[in-house]
Amino acid sequence: MSRTYRATICYVLTLAMVWSPSLVYGQPPAAKSDLSYVTPTAAFAAVARPRRVLTAPEMAMLPIEVISAAGKKELGIDPLDIEQIMVVANPPQPPLPPGAGLVIRFSKPYAMEGLLPPIAEQTVAAQLDGKPYRRGQGPMAPSMFMPDDRTLIVATDQMLQEMVANSKQPVAGKMSRTLAAAGGSNDFMAILLVEPLRPLVAPALAAAPLPPQFADAKKVRELLSVVALRLNLIGNTEIALVLRANDEAAAKELEALANRSIDFAGQMLQAQMAAEMTGDDPVEQAMKQYMTRMSKQTLDALRPVRKGNCLELSGSGQQNMQIATIGVLVALLLPAIQAAREAARRTQSMNHLKQLGIAMLTHEMNLKTLPARASFDGEGKPLLSWRVHLLPYLDQQQLYDQFKLDEPWDSEHNKKLIPQMPALFINPSSAAGPGLTTYLVPVGKGTVFESDKGLTLDLLSARDGTSNTIMVVEANDDQAVVWTKPDDWQYDAEKPLAGLGNAHPGGFGALFADGSVHFISADVDPTVFRALLTYMGGERVGNF
Repeated sequence: MSRTYRATICYVLTLAMVWSPSLVYGQPPAAKSDLSYVTPTAAFAAVARPRRVLTAPEMAMLPIEVISAAGKKELGIDPLDIEQIMVVANPPQPPLPPGAGLVIRFSKPYAMEGLLPPIAEQTVAAQLDGKPYRRGQGPMAPSMFMPDDRTLIVATDQMLQEMVANSKQPVAGKMSRTLAAAGGSNDFMAILLVEPLRPLVAPALAAAPLPPQFADAKKVRELLSVVALRLNLIGNTEIALVLRANDEAAAKELEALANRSIDFAGQMLQAQMAAEMTGDDPVEQAMKQYMTRMSKQTLDALRPVRKGNCLELSGSGQQNMQIATIGVLVALLLPAIQAAREAARRTQSMNHLKQLGIAMLTHEMNLKTLPARASFDGEGKPLLSWRVHLLPYLDQQQLYDQFKLDEPWDSEHNKKLIPQMPALFINPSSAAGPGLTTYLVPVGKGTVFESDKGLTLDLLSARDGTSNTIMVVEANDDQAVVWTKPDDWQYDAEKPLAGLGNAHPGGFGALFADGSVHFISADVDPTVFRALLTYMGGERVGNF
């Protein structure tokens, strides 16, 4: 986990603690929203009150000065002067594009000149409602209009015309009525009307490939009528998501669907933890118990509460702080546990390679050659992998004696022994299936295993040297082979790292001809790595 990420998490945690309900300050009531600019056909609207939040005592730890200076420099607006921001959007009505507009209400007079330079420079001077304004140069380009010195409207030009016309002769649509009913006490409020969007999302939902567990999700669009989100950062902090169904029966169906989804998420988390935390380390097991307890508590907190035809998911005060703290602890601890587990797996895999190296050197000492990449029949057909013929030197004589050495790996007899693959051939970080290994020898021109005969250490020493020549690599999972099969990693001089680099985060292990094991970075210079794979190139190899 990067330092920047950790710092961000800690800062969020600090803010969560600052927003504790023990710090409740009286705030002046928010100004009532001017809903005349909400078009009758609007499907989405959001209202935020930056000045109310930024000037609250609870927000004293925020970099207010920086926010203010940046706003003035980049936008020509001091965020502390913004009483209210309202976003309004109409659904698309083909062939017309969707319309969207932004209404900014200032706490003091502003002039158009100098506001929002990035937008203004893309507009031209024009007239609207008898006043000058800046018109966007395209159907989706934003225009800028100030009906008075404390209101700025930024919208696509067609949307701007509709908003201004409605403000002169207001027509209350469902959105403006819904906003009015919600009141103006929230620091942030967003509302989505589902009904106008149903014809638009129907084709996409019908074609969406959903798992059987979520097949009922396609019914949500017919059950929902309104989705609302409210957020309060000052006083008694609160965040709430409200789903309003068509009626109480629809709300009950939505509730059942939400609970099934949460139950399924819990099952997935449990399965993932069971797969990830399989060791017997007491700290790892304790972490698993903690994650199980916290995941259940967190998922239970996500279960909505039904009231009539509405489902509400909300949290406030101390509850928010606890959830934030849990999230921070999990974010901090889980990567540390995972990193420790991976470090242990990498160490274990390196030990496996060392044991393979000892076995190969013992083979060379006893038989005067390293093992060949495979055994072959009289016609030159490969039968069994070097891994099988190394078994007697890995304390696996009993398993070795069960093979019929004159038959291929997939003969009726020999293939029955595949499930008995020794654990030594398993990279603990690999997800390859049963009977598959990623410990492979390089096969190709110039490698130790280029021919059908085993080489001698004397030959390797006389050429590039045993300490500069690779015998075994940890390949990526997509290169895994059946351990008894005479199949290994095919070396390509043009792409010497193809199929390597992901055995562990950051790289892979390699066994050298002197029995040493080194971790090779995934970013290793291909020229250097190519030299390490060949035994008679005569290259000088530096750090790798």
